[in-house]
Amino acid sequence: MQRNEDLIRVLNEAISLEYGALFLLPQHIAQVKDEELKRQLRLIQDMELEHAEKTAQMIYQLGSEPKADLPQLKPRSGVREILDVHMAGEKKAIDVYTRAEARATEPEMKKMLSDLRREEEGHLRLLERAMERV
Repeated sequence: MQRNEDLIRVLNEAISLEYGALFLLPQHIAQVKDEELKRQLRLIQDMELEHAEKTAQMIYQLGSEPKADLPQLKPRSGVREILDVHMAGEKKAIDVYTRAEARATEPEMKKMLSDLRREEEGHLRLLERAMERV
C-alpha cells in the first residue's frame, strides 16, 4: 500500500503542475504578440488540460481523489520571462512523471505515465526552440 501512497503523492504533484500551467497560460498567451508562439502555447495549454484529466483518472483508479496544491502563481511579462517560467515548469513535469513512472506497477499506467513524460519533453523542446527565436 505504501507504494500506491507514494504514487498518489507524486501524481498529486503532477496535477498541481498541470493546474498551475492551466492558470498561467491564458494570461501569458494574451500578452504574446507573435501568432506562431501563441499557437504553440495554445497547443501546450490543450495538452496540459488532457494531462490533468489523465492524471486525475489515474488517482481515482488508485482509490484516491486529486488534491492539487497550487502555490502562489504569479503571471510573468515579457516573452523571455514567460518562456523561462514555462520551460522550468516542463522540466518539473518531466521529473514528476519520471518519478511516477518508476513507482507505477501496472503496465498500462506505466505506459500512460511514460507517454505523458514524453509529451512534456516535446513541450520543453518546443519552448526551447521558441526561446532561440526570441
